[in-house]
Amino acid sequence: MPSGLKIQLNRATSFIAVLLVGALAYMFMPSCSILADADDTLCHAIASAKGGVVDWPVAEYDRWYSPSDCHTFDQIMQSPWWLSQEARSYIEGFGIAQGHNWGDLGRADMSTFTKDTLEVDTPLGRTYNAYSNIVFANLEGIELNRSRSLSDFEYYDTFLKWMSAYVSQKTYRVNGNCYRSCRTVNSSLCVIARTVTGRLRNDYIDLYQTFFYDIDSIWRASTLVHEVRHARHGVPHDGGAGCTHNSACDRRWSSAGANTYELMWLAAYYWTPADHPFITAARKARAAVLFDVKRQAMFDEQVRWGLGSFLFINEVPEFYVEQVACSEDPNRPHYCLILAN
Repeated sequence: MPSGLKIQLNRATSFIAVLLVGALAYMFMPSCSILADADDTLCHAIASAKGGVVDWPVAEYDRWYSPSDCHTFDQIMQSPWWLSQEARSYIEGFGIAQGHNWGDLGRADMSTFTKDTLEVDTPLGRTYNAYSNIVFANLEGIELNRSRSLSDFEYYDTFLKWMSAYVSQKTYRVNGNCYRSCRTVNSSLCVIARTVTGRLRNDYIDLYQTFFYDIDSIWRASTLVHEVRHARHGVPHDGGAGCTHNSACDRRWSSAGANTYELMWLAAYYWTPADHPFITAARKARAAVLFDVKRQAMFDEQVRWGLGSFLFINEVPEFYVEQVACSEDPNRPHYCLILAN
């Protein structure tokens, strides 16, 4: 082999090796090794602890996103996993068990809470509360067999059961991230969660500081539904031109994208019976507000499906999965070309 070619090959090999080392370093870099800015209170709290007890940040719901009465959704009395290892293990099965960074984010600190408000204060605890809204929205709770075929509507006889299984089966691993990834310090234009698909970096869902502390647990739950729709089915956003959320928008309801699935879950959550043991009137009211706000803000074209259109979503879930998700006109629903199973 000519010596000049050998030199070029050696340089190319060295360059590829550097790229691989850099990529691996990125994959396994602790989430709090670099503090982004002064707004990252969670990163700073973990760094200040120096491996000891973390003084977890307090909730900032009132700062931007949620009314003050949504604080109660994170109280220990409304956290069904708090005294149940079985419930925590079930929730971990949604992808958290394989996720990164949860050791830094309180895996060993699950019993702590803020004494003044009785709210669980670790990011992992707040993530458990997000999944609790998905798990305990159906009466089977952790007894639901979420591994059965998604086409088995005799078993998944409510949309809430079906969605619990869908989130379990279609998720990537779920990582915690200490950053408050925002456009600027003190900005309200922040990343709540992100789904990443890629060979070298693997596939994962990242949850950010805004997810843990800036929004309530029902919004967190609908965010998980949203991100999972992006995951194994790989459904991207296709809108942005005429929508206030730009790149997070879908062109229309019938795209059956992440926003459509998020809204259908919120509607099913709202239309639970009045005597539901977990979903209180306050939770239902919050779901209704989120449904209305997101319906107006997350699509380029006006959505014709209102909250009242979903009255029977927990009686005939297959109709909503197989037809409503893909139909623009409530008066002329039709079957989806590709079903979500």
